[in-house]
Amino acid sequence: MVRDLLKQNLFSSAEIIESHPQFELAIRMHFKILLKLYAKRPFFYKRALQFNRMLVSFSLLSLYFDSHTPLLSEVKEFCVKRKLFSPNSLESFFLVLKALGFIEVGPHLTDARLRVFKPSSKACREVRVIVASMIDPLAEICVNRESLLKLSMLDDRSYLAVYFKSMSEILKNELSMEHLIPECHWLVNREGGHLLMLAIYLDACVDSNRASGFKASSYLVLAKSLSVSKMHIIRLVQEGVEKQFFRLHTNSELEVLPAFVNVARRFMSLSFAMALQSVRTLDCVNASSKCCTT
Repeated sequence: MVRDLLKQNLFSSAEIIESHPQFELAIRMHFKILLKLYAKRPFFYKRALQFNRMLVSFSLLSLYFDSHTPLLSEVKEFCVKRKLFSPNSLESFFLVLKALGFIEVGPHLTDARLRVFKPSSKACREVRVIVASMIDPLAEICVNRESLLKLSMLDDRSYLAVYFKSMSEILKNELSMEHLIPECHWLVNREGGHLLMLAIYLDACVDSNRASGFKASSYLVLAKSLSVSKMHIIRLVQEGVEKQFFRLHTNSELEVLPAFVNVARRFMSLSFAMALQSVRTLDCVNASSKCCTT
């Protein structure tokens, strides 16, 4: 019942967001904010934003902000059950996050076999940018600026707590993207993550001004902007042609088809809807606080 209601709310919000005249502007804002962070550490973020890895990171943060004693073993169990990675691959990913100073790991107070974790201040700063890339564009669509101003005044951990307590419910109810739009998974679960999808979408449908559906920039330009190989782009295009997301013309010009456009737009409208859910949660908390003090 809770899952059905939450799913209905997410899809209803996504439909409203997608039909808004400023939706394309919101997508462009999201892309630019995230690309700026990506450019600072491209060889890390091209892998970290790969969908399954990003979902592991979101699972870590959701458990941290929704639990008194966040255990790595619980995150591992959750992610293995979801078939995101094997246990060994998850351990390797945790080690990378620890080595880069993104998470701090220590023994449980009463059971040394268990490992307790917390995100570092460095991680909170960078993840805040990722979350803000989904929340800030809401000002152009459906959220009053006063709510976003209140949110922006929070410190990093408090800001992330608002988003990830809401995200925790989404993950628990199996309402993340691979459940809502499974047809997007092949596209976003690769190096560059959904930024690669958006780069093609914006180039073909928005930034070209002609909205022709033809990609204007070369594969090399696209690959360079996201620090991936040209062959990586070619493989994506080849798979997209097989799935009828793209049509490749004799002059190597790439035409994006409705299936691709629909998935890209729905992926972003649902991303914004999930962010909206967290802002609404904050508004409810603020309203409750006001009631308690009057």
